[in-house]
Amino acid sequence: MENGANSLTDKPRWYWWDAALVLFILFALIPLSLPFKGTMKEFFTRTAETPAAAQGLMLLTSTLVQAVVMTTMVIVLIRRRGATARDLGLKWDNAKRNIAAGLLGGFLLTIVVTGLGILVSRITGPPPPQEVEKVLQAIKNGRDLWGPFIAVAFLAPVSEEIYFRGMIYPVVRSRFGPVAAMILSSLFFGALHFDLYRLVPITIGGIGLTYMYEKTGSLLTSMIAHSTWNALMLMLVYLIGQIPIKG
Repeated sequence: MENGANSLTDKPRWYWWDAALVLFILFALIPLSLPFKGTMKEFFTRTAETPAAAQGLMLLTSTLVQAVVMTTMVIVLIRRRGATARDLGLKWDNAKRNIAAGLLGGFLLTIVVTGLGILVSRITGPPPPQEVEKVLQAIKNGRDLWGPFIAVAFLAPVSEEIYFRGMIYPVVRSRFGPVAAMILSSLFFGALHFDLYRLVPITIGGIGLTYMYEKTGSLLTSMIAHSTWNALMLMLVYLIGQIPIKG
């Protein structure tokens, strides 16, 4: 992969406090969203065919709201600084090559992160299931899978790449250089998943995604890789949950 990151070679037009403001607004909206989540949960519980489908729709709705708020805030704030979406890495140069690199990178990341997860679990013991795992474990038919799939394999990767790789990484890179910035921004990425058991695998995955962005200069690469990683992990968890347990 060649470095085509013109936006990464220059200091970004936005600042660290712009990125911090996005995070502050997201956290501030959490208590305000509780009545809305309660209403949506009641609605989906009444209208969905199964409890698993209701949980999947709740996951989809909450992920959609978070993705829209995060992406909108990032775009608004960088536009106020005179920057464009292209400065975030949202560019289509060499799209075919970047998509191919993202697919391959996502597949390799899945192997690495899964291996690290197994290693960590041998040291710390089996980690408690994540919320999305609980949803997937409750699903008994493929019809109920579409909501979690859209949330985990599309909405989350797109919005997280725009924020972590597009907005945060260039700011840290301009201060500490690419290598330190890959580690620091990825550690921040891992920490914000609020999962101590999976901190190391997620951080390593973040470093891989940042490396792809650094080398191609396009968020398309890291978005495809992140989406591939999430999709493969989602399908793996779902398929394992379908294996009958013999007692």
